[in-house]
Amino acid sequence: MIEVTTLAVVLAAAIAVFAAKQRRVLMALLVGVTGGLFAVQVLQMHVFTFAVLAWALSSRRAGSRLLPWQAIVVLACSIPLALTALTGDLVNSPSLALQLLALATCSVIVVVNASRDDVSQMLMGLLSISSFGCTWALLQVAGIVPNDAWHLSVSALGRPTGIYPEPDWLGMYAGVGVVLAWRLGITPRWRVLLVSINAFALVLAFARSPWIAVVASSVAALFVAWIHGKRTKSGIRFRTHTGRLPSVVLLAVAGTAALIMLPSLRSDLTVRLSRTLVAASDDVSAQARVQQNESLAYLAQTAPWFGHGISSSGRVGVSGRINYGESPNNLGSNWIVSMWVDGAFLSLPLILLLVGATILAARHVQAHLLLLVLLSSIFSNAIFQPITWLLLALCLVELRIKREEGLALKKDKPTRASFSRAQVPSPS
Repeated sequence: MIEVTTLAVVLAAAIAVFAAKQRRVLMALLVGVTGGLFAVQVLQMHVFTFAVLAWALSSRRAGSRLLPWQAIVVLACSIPLALTALTGDLVNSPSLALQLLALATCSVIVVVNASRDDVSQMLMGLLSISSFGCTWALLQVAGIVPNDAWHLSVSALGRPTGIYPEPDWLGMYAGVGVVLAWRLGITPRWRVLLVSINAFALVLAFARSPWIAVVASSVAALFVAWIHGKRTKSGIRFRTHTGRLPSVVLLAVAGTAALIMLPSLRSDLTVRLSRTLVAASDDVSAQARVQQNESLAYLAQTAPWFGHGISSSGRVGVSGRINYGESPNNLGSNWIVSMWVDGAFLSLPLILLLVGATILAARHVQAHLLLLVLLSSIFSNAIFQPITWLLLALCLVELRIKREEGLALKKDKPTRASFSRAQVPSPS
């Protein structure tokens, strides 16, 4: 029901966009919105794919090259892994290779055509859909909208799902929303509201991997900011009148009040936090993760140099059992080990691309978000979801724009020889 509702909202937004005057801006927003959806598909293709294609028709950059090197790298790193659908011995779903190529193509289109304004609008769209999903999750907790109670033994309130299939996915997208609401240039009132909504949903999802990912990626972002500040001698400054301090105060006050009035929430959070980094013997989900990783490691060790084939890692079930027959899953839980199972050495280029793009664009919010998604995907694999490829593209757009600006500056800067000739008077 949620998926149908979400798809209807997206289609209505698309119709409104085509009828609007600010088409390019709204189309970029729609790309960000669909990039924040999870497994919402039409004809077995993500709606994100259609949104990117529609945006590309109205956003072609004048004078742009056909394929900058960043776009070529995306294709060069994705194609080898996709080709393992033809060579692998444990391929479970060959169509996953087509999904990979479709997502990579969407990433290429964004890299080629996006400007910095497009990047800002896409991130704003991503913030909008994550905040919508988190708002829906809070309404589920409040009992205003229907909610299938998840894991009452973990949280007495029931873990909400928002517009996503599972609480873990809600946690990851809520973490993305928190970072975006904190770092994007929005008004103080909106910042207070959106930081609060996404943060409360992040906590109530009781998803440990997003908790770890948000903290670890934020520490890394602060370190990068400190290094950059030290290099430019500007330091890290906490600017006033941005809404960040009120956000922290509101979260602290509301969180403290909730913990006092709801002893069960306080008890559940204490237990969950204590088991975040330790796999207790009576923690069913943590033990399942351990068993899944052990089975993935076994498949990785037995894989030939070209891997068992894309989607082979999905043969490891929730309990960790390896299913050599038909499997309902196409992806393992740990994205790095799963890629090695699928493609072995042929997966290395894509792994290095994701990590390298994060490092090279480290100062920017899209790199912060990509690191968050990659860290969360060590436990809940989102590599084949649009958000990963959108964030990868936005990191590469920044690298492309910097290179173009550098080339333009170098072209406009007069050489010493030409400057000297300009000062020599011509003979009469």
